Parts: sequence; structure tokens; C-alpha cells
Amino acid sequence: MRLEESGEEAFVDITSVHNHPLCRNPEYWPDVGERIQVRAVGRRPSGQLQMSHRESALDGVLGGLPTRDPSVPPGLGPIERAVVVAHRDGGLRVRLVESGRVCTLPAALVSDDPTECAEENWPAVGERIRVRRLGVWPGGEVRVSCTMFTDGPVPGPPPSFYASRTNRASKSVIAYTRTLPEAVVDRVRQVGDAVSARDWDRAEELTSGNRLDWEEIDDFMTTYGQPPYTPLPDGFETDMYAAPIHGGGNWIDCLLWTEAERPSDVEISLKITPAPDDPDRLDASLVRMRAIGFRHPERHDQRPRPQGPGWTPPS
Repeated sequence: MRLEESGEEAFVDITSVHNHPLCRNPEYWPDVGERIQVRAVGRRPSGQLQMSHRESALDGVLGGLPTRDPSVPPGLGPIERAVVVAHRDGGLRVRLVESGRVCTLPAALVSDDPTECAEENWPAVGERIRVRRLGVWPGGEVRVSCTMFTDGPVPGPPPSFYASRTNRASKSVIAYTRTLPEAVVDRVRQVGDAVSARDWDRAEELTSGNRLDWEEIDDFMTTYGQPPYTPLPDGFETDMYAAPIHGGGNWIDCLLWTEAERPSDVEISLKITPAPDDPDRLDASLVRMRAIGFRHPERHDQRPRPQGPGWTPPS
């Protein structure tokens, strides 16, 4: 930054952007050209002046409370579905599906991968994406992000306990799953591939009596997955498990796979039973879909967005 009075260039360390760690994410950094208040806190070994934008450094209070108050500010808005309505300089305009509100998606927040932030790689107009509201900036602009889907720094690889569904089930359940007939495993693969490809006509042929409709399933995959989804690979059954159903058949939980997560945290549950009129034919129904595991330990429960100077919650 450049100080207005002296014209000297100064530096604000990432830890000095805000008192709360969540608000130090790049999504909440001041815009280029924005005027902010800072206070000098020293000089770096190179001689560069170091400043702080923390509220506690500016006025000694945080949200009207003493700076050592342990209370945590609210978090982000929920993950929502949106449709791209326009491309413009510096970002995209998107419309939230549920509220119809038009928001701004800055180019830098299109993806965690810098190459995906280039304009030629932006989602096309009309494409549906998932976003998370960051708040309302001065001037009334609602900003969203396609990158901030966790409430803190993205952790490293999860412990080995979470690496496979094998570690989440008892030995008897694992043994039962490994002895499923080949026809049952093949039906799970076919349904999983149809759902992953969003081929609802094919999925309709393979299932019946589903508790969810295809629009609900598509919405869930858009909201909680990490698309694009891929076909189930060889050996996918090591990440699923089954339980017998009274009267015959199986309840099977199977994780879908994506290019980013292999397997993902999106799980489909199938009820596969022998057909009443032909025991050699299988009937399958999609009875549940959920987000589980390390990324969504509370089943995709989300928190409110953070508060702070420079933005206010949407009305």
C-alpha cells in the first residue's frame, strides 16, 4: 500500500489484515485502490514499513468489546446455487437460484487454480455453479466466491482413518460387502455412472420407486460436490458398504467420484432387491443422498457470514 501523507510504500502482513483468522482470507482483503485505515507497527529487516489493519491496533477494541474478548464472529453465508448471467471486466455476474438476487463473482474468486481464473476458462453464460456469499460491499454490491467453501484454512490430507470407508465400518459389515453378488455390484456401478454423468434418462431406466426426484439430485450434486464427476473406477466397491434388508436384498451406500476428490464426500444410497415376479432380476431404488466425511462432518451444516468494517450482511 501507499501512505497518503508521506507517499511511502508500506506492507500489511496477512496476519495483520483482521483480528479474526477467517477474515484474513484473500476474499476479504481490501480492493486495489480502496482507502483503509492502518497503523505502523514497525519495520521489516529490509527496512520496509510494516502496518496493521487490525481493529485492535487501530482503536483498542474489537466489535465494541475489549480486544481479548474470546467471542468468535459469525461465519460465511451458506453454499448456494447460482446461474451465470454475464461476463464483464474483472469478473462475472451471477443470479442466485433461490432468491433471484444478482451478485458479482470477482475473477480471482472463480477457482483456487489461477489458470481457471483466466477469462477464457470462466463458466459459460447460463451454466449453473455453486457459490458462497461474502457480504454486501459499500455501494450495495453483493459479492460471492467459488473458492471459499470451508470456514478456515483448507487442511492437509485427512488422517488415514478417513481415507477409506473401510475404516468407518465394522469388520462384519466389510466382510458382508465383499461378498455381494457380481450382479448387485454391477447395478451399483451402472446407477453411479448414470448419476455422475447426470444422464437422468439412463438413471430412470435403472431405478424405480426413488425417494428423490432427479432435479433434487442434480441440485444436491451442484451444491455439495466438487464437479466434474467421473465414472466409478475399478475397485470402487472398497469405498462402499452394504447391509442386508429383511425379506431379501441390500441397502448399499456408495461414494461418487470426481476429478478433484477420489472418492468424493457425496454418497448415494441404493436399495437393491430381487424382483417379486423374477428373482433373477434386480429392482433398484435411490433412497438417499448425502454429504459425509471429512469435508462435511456436520452434513453440510453452514454458518452465517463474518461481520466487519467494509461490508454488512444482506438485508
